[in-house]
Amino acid sequence: MRHHFNVLSRLAEQKEWESLVKYLSDAQDSIPDAELNLCDNPAADSVASYYALLCRKYDILFSFELDLPFELPVREIDLCLAMSNLLENALEASLKTAPANRRIKLQAHLHSGHMVMLTVENTFEGAIREKDGVFQSSKRRGEGVGIQSVRHIAEKNGGYSRFFYEDGIFCADVILRGDR
Repeated sequence: MRHHFNVLSRLAEQKEWESLVKYLSDAQDSIPDAELNLCDNPAADSVASYYALLCRKYDILFSFELDLPFELPVREIDLCLAMSNLLENALEASLKTAPANRRIKLQAHLHSGHMVMLTVENTFEGAIREKDGVFQSSKRRGEGVGIQSVRHIAEKNGGYSRFFYEDGIFCADVILRGDR
């Protein structure tokens, strides 16, 4: 998203309106049309629906339990960034797994009126690389950016994140606290 916003900002600053409109149109066309209505919150629904459709495309069993109201006590952008990072990682891990074993489970709900609880579980095969308790990227050398981003989002919201794996299942638990 940061890269998209950089492009959009540059085009707007340079008043390249036609290029800006084309970029937005191309970006919108690349997003699968989804009206799955997985929960009442439109932003979370959009992210979950997008990944549900990708899972369908790649024949990955996708299950979900989303119970999020229209208005959340946390910033929607934080929830959506955390959810997208976790689902993107889950999708990538699932694609490296034997087709019969591919599974992703998403759960999100409001707790005590001011916290969003988010869990993503997925199957994986092979080794997970960690160095001093920090997950390493499977795509390049060094730390994984997605999980570090999720940790940062949880911490800045006074929340919590926990990542663990066992018997071919990777699990991410995230709590985002709100002040609304």
